[in-house]
Amino acid sequence: MGRIEKKKFWTAVFIVPPIILLIGLGPPLILVLLVMCAITIGLGEYYRLTLPDSKAIEKWIGIGIGIILSLFMVYGDSEVKRILVVLVLLIISLLFMITSKDLSTTTTKIGIMFFGIFYIGFLLSHILMINLIEDGKKWVLFLIITVWSGDVLALLFGSFWGRHKLYPKISPNKTFEGLLGALIGPVISGTIYSWLLLPSLDRMKCIFLAIGIGLFGQLGDFTESMIKRSANVKDSGSLIPGHGGMLDRVDSFLFSSPFLYFFILYIIKMKEN
Repeated sequence: MGRIEKKKFWTAVFIVPPIILLIGLGPPLILVLLVMCAITIGLGEYYRLTLPDSKAIEKWIGIGIGIILSLFMVYGDSEVKRILVVLVLLIISLLFMITSKDLSTTTTKIGIMFFGIFYIGFLLSHILMINLIEDGKKWVLFLIITVWSGDVLALLFGSFWGRHKLYPKISPNKTFEGLLGALIGPVISGTIYSWLLLPSLDRMKCIFLAIGIGLFGQLGDFTESMIKRSANVKDSGSLIPGHGGMLDRVDSFLFSSPFLYFFILYIIKMKEN
């Protein structure tokens, strides 16, 4: 294992357990603040990568809309959510009508801003939606532990045994061996966790969930890598030693949290029937 990989490994080992304890033992507000912090910093990094020449007001409005949208998706009713989507489109349109000097790039900027709001704000809000479900905190911790173990084993498998490139066009260092670790980690940790704290979860459903979280976590990783490569940067930022920025740390949650959320709803519906 190289020096950089060791740094990533030990950073993950020492950062994630305290966060798990904080969420597990702390009040619900802790999770809300952590997700809002991730959305704020993540969107800031995203706009620095994708809209480096845009005005500060454009980026801050994008961040503000992302935070508001995520909160309303969690705590607002269905009518409010539909109205909010219309308002988001209206505000972004008015913003660039006022700030754009070169209209030839306006459509691109609108698309980039809109994508970021939903890619980060909307997707991460599913973590808070999971928390509102019955046994929500246990499910949130299930998500964090499986994603974390998948990241750690992907790093270990890729570092020690990685030989076959997975998708070098987007992520040159990712290997099929690392992908295997990203699936084995969630299956092991998810099975142990469910046995201890979610005993009603069927073992086959647990394994399916764990594999799905591993796969969607890798998809989130590749999506963020695609954005970084389009901006010609290695990391989204330098917030976390060995892990780059906030987006580098939460990318595995972007698609895995909605996957878990909708699967839990499916489980609940099956029980009701």
